[in-house]
Amino acid sequence: MKIAVAKIKDKELEFTEEIDVKDWDMDSNDVKFVDNITLICKFLRVGKGIFVDATVNTHRMIVCSRCLEEVGQIVCQNFKLNYDINKLGDYLEIDDDVREEILLNFPMKVLCRPDCKGLCPKCGVNLNFEDCKCKRQT
Repeated sequence: MKIAVAKIKDKELEFTEEIDVKDWDMDSNDVKFVDNITLICKFLRVGKGIFVDATVNTHRMIVCSRCLEEVGQIVCQNFKLNYDINKLGDYLEIDDDVREEILLNFPMKVLCRPDCKGLCPKCGVNLNFEDCKCKRQT
């Protein structure tokens, strides 16, 4: 999202943008972003600063850290960004900062559900769907 700094005044200005996920290149081995990224931003000038309240909606497919099943997640995140007008040119472009916030706020361990039972360490069966036969042999 790119906006002319001169348009940002002391009255809140709101913009919405749909971004193609391919443009932000955020996929990894265990995370695939699907659909468009919806970016809703409110800009406000206060003194020599510009404050941005950004809301980002994403849809991603993740691999569960415990059971390795792929599941979909719809995520809504909110970020507050601050910019010094003296360090800006004619335009404020926030895409890189928002992309960075999404990646930095991604959880270290993602679960398909809070009570995920994971895999049996012996036979590898997904304990969410069936009982392990290894337990009976012990």
